[in-house]
Formats: sequence, structure tokens, C-alpha cells
Amino acid sequence: MTDSNATRQKVFQELVTATKILLNEGILDTFGHISARDPEDPQSFFLAQKLAPSLITVDDILRFNLEGETSDNRPSYLERYIHSEIYKARPDVQCVLHSHSPAVLPYCFTDTPLRPVTHMGAFMGEAVPVYEIRDKQGDETDLFGGGHSVCADIAESLGDHTVVLMARHGVVNVGSSVREVVFRAFYLEQEAKALTAGLQIGKIKYLTPGEVKTAGALVGKQIDRGWDHWSQRLKEKGLA
Repeated sequence: MTDSNATRQKVFQELVTATKILLNEGILDTFGHISARDPEDPQSFFLAQKLAPSLITVDDILRFNLEGETSDNRPSYLERYIHSEIYKARPDVQCVLHSHSPAVLPYCFTDTPLRPVTHMGAFMGEAVPVYEIRDKQGDETDLFGGGHSVCADIAESLGDHTVVLMARHGVVNVGSSVREVVFRAFYLEQEAKALTAGLQIGKIKYLTPGEVKTAGALVGKQIDRGWDHWSQRLKEKGLA
């Protein structure tokens, strides 16, 4: 196997493992998907063929260009343009995840902003942006991300943030690696749970801008510990 093929095979395996982790930790459901930019070609990315996440293997990974198209004739996710438009707009992004993270969903349809409340959520920034499809597409859409123009608007709403919510639909996480995105997705779910609980108790003391910056730099160094822990949980269940 050439170095190039070995590098890509490592990415494929990480995508499969990430999918299993996200399923096992209750973040990914039947309709979510995670992709990674091709480390050998930044104008391409890898995403599984259209399958239930629990069935995905390394043999199911397809290669797409930044228009979200592939020469492979196997079925593709309709929401692949979320991935392609973000990769196009954000050269720094190496991984994109779209999910319907359960605890986060209420912040997709209420007027309460999703903001970090502990050090583990500092990566979120001061507040998570929300893409509102009604602003340009009206109120008779399917709330989907199934086309270039809508997904370009999602990428625009994401801006330079690490996560964007899709109003009344779901979540998009991005990062510099598959492991980083899994880490962020897990703790985004935890932060949403904590915030919802806190709102029922009293007035929230959110992270300050300084805490967001400093805590984010510290916590961001712990990504491999999280990956190792969640991977071990897969092994203990016979899912690895």
C-alpha cells in the first residue's frame, strides 16, 4: 500500500469509528453523517454512501469534489451539499458533521441562544449562530439542506464559528480533524443539557469572552483522551 493510500485508509477508518462513537453516545441518529477532507487533495472530501450509519464500513466511503459530486454511482446523501459548501467556504475545516443531537434540538426552535456554560463548551464561542431558512426561502420549505444555494447560506451563517444550528432541523459541527469534531459534538450535547437544566434552576452565569478564549485553548488539547475513552466504550460493547 502506498503512503497516499495508507493515509486515506486511516481517514476512512476514523470516519467509521467516529460514526460508531456518535451513535453509541446518542448524538447521531439514523439520518446523520460525518465527512473528512481528503488529506491528499483539499478540493475533495470523503463521505459514506447513503446508508444507515450503523451499517457503514470503510468500503462505503465515497470521494466528492467541492461541488458535492462524485463519479461513484452508489447513492449519496441529499445533504452532502452541507459538507461541500462548508469545505468550499472554510479552507481550515477538515471535518464536517451533520446531526440531530437530541439535547441541542430545542435550541433550533426556541428563542433562547445556545451559549457555553462550562469550560468544556468554550469551543462554542460566546453564542452559537442559527441558520434561518425562512429568511431567503420562505416558510414552505422542507427545512432540508438539499441544494447548493441553501447550503451556501448555511456555510455563511456558520462563518468562522465551530458550530451552526439549522432552525427546526439540526446541527452542523466543524473542526480541524475527525477527532476534534467528535469531541465538540459530544460536549455540545453536554452543554445543551446543562444549559437546559440551569435555566430551570436560576439565572445563568455564562462564560465570559476571556473564559471562552482561555478555557477553549486548554480543553482543546484533550481531544485524544476523549477519543480513547469513547473508542474503549465501543470495544467493551463489542462494537469496535
